[in-house]
Amino acid sequence: MRTVLLLIVFFGYMPFAKGQNDISQERLEEFRKLTEHRVADFQQYLSIIADKKASPEQKKEAIDLTMDLFIEGAKMQVSGRDGKPRPPQPIRGYLNRLSGLDKYTKIEITSYAVAAVSKFEKGPDGDYHATATYFQQFKGFDSNGKLLYGSQDRKDIAVSGKTGNKDMKKDDLKIFFGDIVVRETIPLNGQ
Repeated sequence: MRTVLLLIVFFGYMPFAKGQNDISQERLEEFRKLTEHRVADFQQYLSIIADKKASPEQKKEAIDLTMDLFIEGAKMQVSGRDGKPRPPQPIRGYLNRLSGLDKYTKIEITSYAVAAVSKFEKGPDGDYHATATYFQQFKGFDSNGKLLYGSQDRKDIAVSGKTGNKDMKKDDLKIFFGDIVVRETIPLNGQ
């Protein structure tokens, strides 16, 4: 897992020449693809955090790696059993609750479609912004393997490419996730 973190840190910092006012469209496309990979990493971490068979150390490491993806203060919105979105909650609080979720004997969190990332646009703050849409399936089972709750959610993540971190006379663009918003919840059959 530490290897994954090193790759994220390595590829998360993609330098561009100092003095440029804007990043080329080709380079922004690289950042868009990097963001797709980071969303996939995030989904992988969620599955580890929810996995009842994962050790506390594995869960803690997955939580720490997830937190490295987000800006401070980012929030996660989830939907309730009624399919309606709940008020957003801090990411770390959400992850800790997911890690200790006891009402299910087994939890599966998977993606059911490829994540999509919008084109990065330069904002008035000088940073680059996009939206990543990901598709998550949640299933919670009892001890007999019966599905107690399941849904497919479409969620949007605010993405920021923040400039700064001068290194060797080059500027870096670091990708961070912001708030996550539920756009659609579809209950799974068997509820």
